[in-house]
Amino acid sequence: MTDPDAPGDHTPPRTNWLAVSALVVAAVAAAFQIGKAPSALPVMRAELGLSLDEGVWIISIFNLLGITLGMIAGAFGDRLGHRRLIAFGFLAMAAASFAGATAEGFSTILAGRVLEGLGFIVVASVAPPLLMRFGAPRHQRLIFGIYSGYWPAGVAVMILVTPMVMGAVGWRGLWHLNGILVLAVMLFVLWATRAPGEPAAASGPAPLGQALRTFLHRGPMLLAVTFGVYSSIHVTVVALLPTFYTEADTLGLGAASALAALVAVVNVGGNLVAGIAMYRGVSRTLLIVGTFALIAASALLMYDDGLGFGVRLSAAIFLSFIAGMIPACLFAATPIMAPAPTLVGATTGLMMQGSQLGQLVGPVAMAWVVTATGSWDFGPVTLVVAAAAGILLAFALRGIERRTAPQPGLA
Repeated sequence: MTDPDAPGDHTPPRTNWLAVSALVVAAVAAAFQIGKAPSALPVMRAELGLSLDEGVWIISIFNLLGITLGMIAGAFGDRLGHRRLIAFGFLAMAAASFAGATAEGFSTILAGRVLEGLGFIVVASVAPPLLMRFGAPRHQRLIFGIYSGYWPAGVAVMILVTPMVMGAVGWRGLWHLNGILVLAVMLFVLWATRAPGEPAAASGPAPLGQALRTFLHRGPMLLAVTFGVYSSIHVTVVALLPTFYTEADTLGLGAASALAALVAVVNVGGNLVAGIAMYRGVSRTLLIVGTFALIAASALLMYDDGLGFGVRLSAAIFLSFIAGMIPACLFAATPIMAPAPTLVGATTGLMMQGSQLGQLVGPVAMAWVVTATGSWDFGPVTLVVAAAAGILLAFALRGIERRTAPQPGLA
């Protein structure tokens, strides 16, 4: 068996489901680091004397790091070995959690969040190439469908359990437990992806050169932009839903936040449905185009004040669910869109950069429209425009895919 640290293209004849499961768990555990901060922030601000601006930085630093470092992290994994780098990512998250638990001020906790963010980016960027290493080609669409739910699953779980954990051990205890958890997951991943033999020496261009080559290639860039469009839609809906419900439907903040968490978590279902559909041969382009069209229709319904609350809530839940099909399709396309098999990590890293940029731009754009018009009635304009752009991008991706991999069922 080939060493899993050796960069290159290795396609196993059979799927190692233990390794695949470990890598999915790894990504979910990495996403825990995103989800733990929002619920803990009020208590942290009170104890550490943080301003609102400082609190926002503690949460949003992950987006800034993702925008700037995603492709570089993936390129380092392609060059140095994905398994080695995923271990580094977990060690960084563990060290940051333990250090953050002892923080007495903003600078220390922010430094810890920066290191946690780096670890998260590394894990999320190098896990997909490792999934390809352990997943047989016939299962890869299904595998990426399952994997693509790591972000909503990890964030939703932490949002739900953080209040209970903090009630027992406080926010510092939560940080300690996260440090222990990621170390345990790291050991599990290294054991599940182990292989006999000594690691092979890496060769090829430097990581910065690999990143530049990926950035200049049309396929990875279109994947990143499409992922950014999807993220701008989904994060906008989830992030602004509590505000929309409290202002437009006079719900209490607690009820509105609980509904927003429900809307967020159903996204995982769409990831799974897309993975199964692709596994059964449904066209990826059909899934993406159909999903963006349904997103646009759902957005118009969820912000229509002429409809009842139940109808609009159902539309929001359906929008989040169906939107989950997009990341599954895009992750499954990375082996085809990457400039070379050894640049899948850099390609997924570039997709992360697009995703993080979309998460920043989307909510700001809708907030600007609502503020400028003075009404939520115009809120879905940004979502519909983004969905239309997503449909055009899907056809552009199909054109590239047909030229690079003219195989049945891929387009």
